[in-house]
Amino acid sequence: MTTGSPLALVGIGAGAATAVYAWWATGVPPFTLRAYIAVGLPALLLILAALIGPASGGVEMISATSHGGAHRAPKVFPWIILLVLAVALESLGLALGGRSQTVPTLSTVIDHALSRHFVRLILFCLWLAAGWAPLVRMIRMAPTEQEDVD
Repeated sequence: MTTGSPLALVGIGAGAATAVYAWWATGVPPFTLRAYIAVGLPALLLILAALIGPASGGVEMISATSHGGAHRAPKVFPWIILLVLAVALESLGLALGGRSQTVPTLSTVIDHALSRHFVRLILFCLWLAAGWAPLVRMIRMAPTEQEDVD
C-alpha cells in the first residue's frame, strides 16, 4: 500500500480539522464571546499566514492592476447580475412592507436558512474558503527554490 505525498496528507488533515472546527464554530450561540472567537480566529490565522508567508521572503507580488482591462469584464458580469437581482428582490420585498408571503426579503430568507446547523456549516466553510483562496493562489504563484536556481 502506498502513501500519498506529505503535502497531500497535510492537506487532508487540514481539511478534516477545518471541517471539525467549522462544525463547532457554527454551533456556538451567536453574539457571545465564543462566537466572536470562532469567527476571529480564522481571520487572525489568515493575517499571520500572510505576514509570514511567501510575501515576507522577498517574493515579488503580482500587481492586481496588471490583469485588469477589457478581459476582466466577462468574469465580473455574472456577479454584477447577482448583485442587481439581490438588490431588486430586497427592494421589492421592502416595498411590499417586508411582510409579503410571496416576495420575502433577503434577510427573511437568510434567517430561515441559518436556522439549520448544516446550512450554517456550509456557509461558514465557504466563508473560510473565500478568505484563504487569495493566500493559496499567492503561494501557488510564488516561484519555487528550484526555479530560482535556474
